[in-house]
Amino acid sequence: MSLSQYLERFKSEIITALAKTFIARGIAAVGGLMLVIVLGRLYGTSGVGIFALAQSIYIGAGILGRYGMDNTLVRYVGQNHKSSAIMHYLRWAMGTCVVLSIIAAIFIYLLRHHFAAWFGVPILSGVLPGFAIAIPAFTLSFVLGGFMKAIRKPATACLLENGSISLVASGIIVGLYIYTPVDITNAGWAMAIAAWLVLGQGVYQARRWFSKQELQVEAKIPVSRQEFSLSSQAFFIMSLAQFMQQVLGILIAGWLLSSDDLGIFRAAERTAFLITFILLVINAVFPPRFASLYRQNDLDGLNILARKGALLGLALAAPMLVLCLVVPHWVLGVFGKEFTEGANLLRIIALAQLVNVATGSVGFLLNMTGHEKLMRNISLSCNALGLAMFFILIPLLGSLGAALALAIVLVLQNLIALIFVWRKLGIWMLPIPNILIWVAVDH
Repeated sequence: MSLSQYLERFKSEIITALAKTFIARGIAAVGGLMLVIVLGRLYGTSGVGIFALAQSIYIGAGILGRYGMDNTLVRYVGQNHKSSAIMHYLRWAMGTCVVLSIIAAIFIYLLRHHFAAWFGVPILSGVLPGFAIAIPAFTLSFVLGGFMKAIRKPATACLLENGSISLVASGIIVGLYIYTPVDITNAGWAMAIAAWLVLGQGVYQARRWFSKQELQVEAKIPVSRQEFSLSSQAFFIMSLAQFMQQVLGILIAGWLLSSDDLGIFRAAERTAFLITFILLVINAVFPPRFASLYRQNDLDGLNILARKGALLGLALAAPMLVLCLVVPHWVLGVFGKEFTEGANLLRIIALAQLVNVATGSVGFLLNMTGHEKLMRNISLSCNALGLAMFFILIPLLGSLGAALALAIVLVLQNLIALIFVWRKLGIWMLPIPNILIWVAVDH
C-alpha cells in the first residue's frame, strides 16, 4: 500500500468513526439532559438538587473504583489492538475494578444515613441504595468503554458511559412514576436497573468483537503487569481532578446551597455541558490515534490531527453557545419555569465551556504522549483552586458563586494545558495566531 493510499484510508476511517460516534454521543448527551428534564418536570428544582447529590456520590465511587484503568486500556490496547496481549490488559483491568467497585458500593450503602444527615436531606438515604447497587455496573461499563475506544469502536464506547445509563433511567423513572407516583427514591432504583442493562450490552459487544478477531500471538506481553499498574496509578491520580470537579464541587455546593439552588445550578451546568458535545466525540475517537502517531514519531501527523479536531469542535459548538448566551431563559425553561432563574449561571458556564472546546484535546494530547504526570499536576492544581473558590464564592454569591468557581477551573486548566502542549509537542491548538511566540515562549 502506497503512502497516499494509507493516508486516504486513515482519513476515511476517522471520518467514519467520527460519524458513528457523533450519533452515539448524541444519544448519550440527550440522555444526560433528558434525565435532568424528567427530574425537573416530576420533582422540581429540589428533586434535581437531591438527585445531583446522590449522583455525585455515585460518580465519585465510579471514578475511584475504576482506578484509571479505562485510560490505561486506551493507551496500551490502542498502541496495537490486534495483539493477543490486549486480552491480558482487559482481564487485569476488569479484575481490579470488580473488587474496588463492590467495596465502594458496600461503603456507600452502609453510610447512606450519615450522608443524609451531613447534607440535611433525609430523603437522600432512600435514594442511595439504588445508586449503590448501580456502582459496580457503572464502573465496569466505563472500563469496557475505554477498551472499546482503544479497539477503534468509539461509538460503542459512548453507549457505555453515563449518558446512556441516564437515558435508560429516564424512561424507567417515567414508567415508575406513571405506575406509582412516589418520591425521588424511584430515581435511585431506575439508575440501578439502567446501569446493569447498559453493562450487559457492553459485555455482549466485547464478546462479539473477540469472537471475530484473529489476534497476533505475542511471545511476550509487551507491557508487564507492574508497568500496567503504574500507568493506571498515574491515570488514577489524574482522575482525582475529575473527582474534585464532578464530585467534591457538587457536594460542597450541596452543603452550602439549598436543594433548590443546587438544582438550578445543576441544570445550568448540564445544559452548558452540551457545548462540549463535539469535543466529547473527538475525545472518543482521537486519543488512540494520538498514541499511535506519537509512537511512530509522526509529530506532523499528530499536529494536523489535533488542530483539525479543535477547529471542528469549535465550529460545531457555536450554535449551542449562541443559544446559551442569547436566550438562556428559554433554554432553561425546558426543565421547568423555576429553572429560568439560572440564566446568568448558564451564560458564565457556557463561556468557560467555549474555552474548553477552543483548546481542543489538550489533556488527551499530553496523556497519550507520555506526559500524563504533567497533565495530572495541572488538573489537580486547578481543581484544588476551584474547590477553594467554591468555599469562598458560594457564601458571598450563592449559586452564582458556584458557577464562577466552576468557570475558573475550566478556563485555567485548559489554558495551562494549552501552553504545555505547545512547549512539549510544538502544537498550537487555538485557531488564532500563536501568541506564545510573541511573548517568547518556545517549545
